[in-house]
Amino acid sequence: MVPKITVAENAKRVEIMNELYELDERSNVGHPHRHCFTGLGQEISTYNKFKKDLAIYEKWNKRNYPF
Repeated sequence: MVPKITVAENAKRVEIMNELYELDERSNVGHPHRHCFTGLGQEISTYNKFKKDLAIYEKWNKRNYPF
């Protein structure tokens, strides 16, 4: 079952997706995903996982691991 969201929650989600669209420069001529929001959510999910993994890597790298 699809969870119900409020109009305000949906508006916030639309705002975020529009920001991501602009940050990815998808409005530019020649962009392979011009006029398309498909894949933005997955890219951000991948980015957030990478950011978390990178922080863990940097922590252990500063401790000179592996010895």
